[in-house]
Parts: sequence; structure tokens; C-alpha cells
Amino acid sequence: MNKIFQALITLLFFGVPSRVLPQELQTIVEELGSIHTTIRNDSCSNQQVISNRAMNLFLSDKIGTYLSGYKDLSFYKNNVSFNAASGEFSLNHNMFQAKGLDNPVRSVSTVGVKANVTNAIASAFTDQTFTNQLGMTITTAWIQKPKTTLNSCAEKNMMDAQRETLLELIKQETAKRDDEFAKILAALRQGSHSDADFAKMKLALKQEYFEAVKDEVSRKFAQTQYLELARSMRYKKITTNWTSVSVYLPIILERFLVANSIHEPTKNQKLYPFEFALRHTRLYETKSFGRIFLKLEANLSFSGVQNQQALNKMNLKDYIDAGGADSFPLRQRSIKTVYVGKYETFLTPAITAGFVYFPPNSHIGVSSFIEQNIGKYSALNWTLGIPVVLINTIGAPAANFEFKIRYFDISHSVYPGRSFKENISVNFSVGVPFSKIIY
Repeated sequence: MNKIFQALITLLFFGVPSRVLPQELQTIVEELGSIHTTIRNDSCSNQQVISNRAMNLFLSDKIGTYLSGYKDLSFYKNNVSFNAASGEFSLNHNMFQAKGLDNPVRSVSTVGVKANVTNAIASAFTDQTFTNQLGMTITTAWIQKPKTTLNSCAEKNMMDAQRETLLELIKQETAKRDDEFAKILAALRQGSHSDADFAKMKLALKQEYFEAVKDEVSRKFAQTQYLELARSMRYKKITTNWTSVSVYLPIILERFLVANSIHEPTKNQKLYPFEFALRHTRLYETKSFGRIFLKLEANLSFSGVQNQQALNKMNLKDYIDAGGADSFPLRQRSIKTVYVGKYETFLTPAITAGFVYFPPNSHIGVSSFIEQNIGKYSALNWTLGIPVVLINTIGAPAANFEFKIRYFDISHSVYPGRSFKENISVNFSVGVPFSKIIY
């Protein structure tokens, strides 16, 4: 009975799979062919020139030209960002998992961690105090399916013809690789393996080969289309938009030592500076005008006056030299930083609107944002930036830099006595995507 069972196993794994595997790969090629046929048979008015997954890769490049913080959308699996003015470093991980052979990316969720690294470094080597700025970030974005506008139907016809050529090349390459793999598999030596174990081993090799080729073929089908569209620019305009919700939740409380005045005793103050933001972004990619992002954000944050620079920040030496009331006990406690003034915490709503623009074929752009804070802290701030994107060998964004000039409190409502130049500061931010692209 055992010999009969082993014979059946051998027949199943040696006789059938040699034809099943090519049939499975043929099914994948046929599915890609079905995607091609659907696009080709659509009327020119629909104006879809590449597959959905190819458009995901195309949008990854365009969206990826601007990455300045954890709220910005990225189609990469991971990204990091750093803001020199605030000292904030963020590390973010994209939770998206692709489903189906040709689905558009419609929603993306990202989780990460954000910390003030410059304060930590300065506190370790200078007379500053740790502020414990560490928290987690959560962002979810809902993306509208992109819309393509063509100059003429000839552009769609050319992309259809190139896609059909690509599909035929994939068919030929796959068939050739199947034959070569079948010969290699047939030449394997059984050695000391039993018939059943050897058959299982060969089946496992075939399955791994099939999965690898399936992933490679589907990616080649999408990537070749996207690279051709990016190179030829056979379109008039491509637009999309997305709405995102972002939350920052501190992991630990921030702590500060505050005195109402030099001559009054100090008190320990605590702060839980959470942040909630609702943002809408519209992207317009045009052949003649270039690329523009239009951004609108509503933000609600909980903060203290020390974050708005309304308190006098003093190191221990300056506090002692000024005759601080708690000079001796603070010296004993090795306190490094004291805030002097009336300490308050409050919710601050804010509205921010702006744009980021890159001219055609340019890696250097311009950005401008205006921010109106509402309530106790009512500063009107304006930022002018120069974003720069560095690309990799295939032209995809590899790193993003932005040099900014910030004019704080345009209306002089927070600090009426300050001059124009006293409210100007220079900032620098960097964003780097890495790992694989979600598509």
C-alpha cells in the first residue's frame, strides 16, 4: 500500500506540474492582457493611457517631489523628515498593503514617531534642559482616483500600441524562462531523497519560482508604462486630490520650571501638547505649466506660552545673575533652564493655506504658506520656501530639501514692539523616502 501511495504522489508531482506551472504563468499574462484590452477599448474621452498600478507609480514620483514632514503624503513604505527650526525628527511607516493586480491606491495610513532631537543633543552637551518632546503620529489619507486629460487621441493610441508591444515581449520572455526553468528542474538529482520528498521539494521550487515571476512580470508591466509616460509626457494634464487626517499624541508629558517673575519662587509646570490636523491637497501636473500643489489645512493644537516664545527663557547662570528667588535650590538640583513670565496653556485653532510649485523639468521650485492662528495666540505667519528634490537613477525622488524664510507675526499682534527684522527667521527641512513603493 505504501508503495502504491508513493507512486501516486510521484505521478502527481512529476507528471502534472510540468504543465501546470506554465499554465499558471499564462494566466497572469492573460490577466495583464485583459487590463490592456480594457484600456485600449475605452473611448478616447475616458483618456486613461496607462494601467492603475502604473499610475500609482507615476503619482508616487509627482507626489514625492514635496516631503517636509509627517503630514505629507508619500507612496514609499517608509520616510524620515527633519525640521531644523523646531528640531523635530520624524520616522514614518506606511501600512498600505496592495490588493489585486491593478487597483489604484485610494487610501493610505501611516504611523510614526516624532521627537525633538536637537533639544536632546543640546541638553546633553550644553546648559539646556530636556523638554521630553516625544510622541507618536498617525495619518490617514483618502485619495481621489486621478484624472488624465490628453491633447489628442493620438497620444492614447500611441500609449496603447506601446503597451501591446510590451505585453507581447512579456509573453515571449515568460515562455522562454518557463522552458529554461523546466529543463533545470528536470536535471535536478534526487540523491538520497525519497520519491515523495523529492516531489515536494520540486513543487516548492516551482511555487517559489511562480510567485517571483508573477511579481516581476506585474511590476515590469506597470513600471514600463509609467516610465514611458513620464518620459514622453503624452498628456495635457493629470490631476488628483487627497484629504488627510493627522494626529500627534505625546508619549510622555513635557515639563517646565516657571516663575512668574525673577523675584517669585519657581513652579513645575506640565504640558501634553497634542495636535490634530485636517488637510486637503490638490495636485495639478501639466506638460506646459509644470507641477503645483494647492494645500489647505485646519489645525488644532494644545500648547503653552513657552512654545509661542512669550516667556523669557533663561539658563541657570543668567537666572542667578539676575537675582532669581530660587537661585540656591536650583543650583542644588542642577536645573539648567528657567522660564520667567506668566505661564498658560490653551487650545489654538489655526488655518494654513499655500502652494508648492515646480516649473516644467525643474527640480527646484517655490513654496508659500500663510498661517492664521486663532484665539489667545493669534499670530499671522508667512513662510516663503525654495523646495529642492534630488532624483535617483530612474528619475524618482530620492531626497527632498526646503530652505525657508519665515516672517512671524505679520500683524504684530503678539509682540507689538518688535521690528520687521526681529520677526524674520531662516529654516531648513529635509524629507527622505526609502524602502519600496506601495502600488
